[in-house]
Amino acid sequence: MLRIIALAFVLLSPLRWIYVVDDAKCNGCCNCLSSCPQGAISIVAGNAYIDPELCDGCGTCVNHCPRDAIYREWYTGIEEDESEPGTISFSQNPVSRTSVTVTGIVPFSMVQIIDRSGRQILQAAADEDGHLSFNMSDIPEGSYLVVTEQESAVFTAI
Repeated sequence: MLRIIALAFVLLSPLRWIYVVDDAKCNGCCNCLSSCPQGAISIVAGNAYIDPELCDGCGTCVNHCPRDAIYREWYTGIEEDESEPGTISFSQNPVSRTSVTVTGIVPFSMVQIIDRSGRQILQAAADEDGHLSFNMSDIPEGSYLVVTEQESAVFTAI
């Protein structure tokens, strides 16, 4: 029963992939502007800006950027500085591919780690202190989503 609840949370949550612009790489050439079918791209302070509320994650813009300044990331609708104290956090982020400890989880709740393709790579329960430690040595580099029944967070494995 608990596994079904956790899966339903993932499927019904507003978490989704969106595209964002690396301001350090963008030169404001505007090649991506007309490529977006959602009209999510504008120029702000000389660089492209993708509105996360309008981006549907199609990725069309990526092919039009000559500087590889557009990349994909999880969108939760919550900025990092808006999170409440006691929410999910990591021993380090980005995470070196050895081990990581996730804290701020409701004790004994189920935790899922999901890769970019949406595939679950780990499911485990937090301990009595709300911590979960796991080995990262077999996990490829990239961004991963940590999902509990209450919230979610993203970490990057390097």
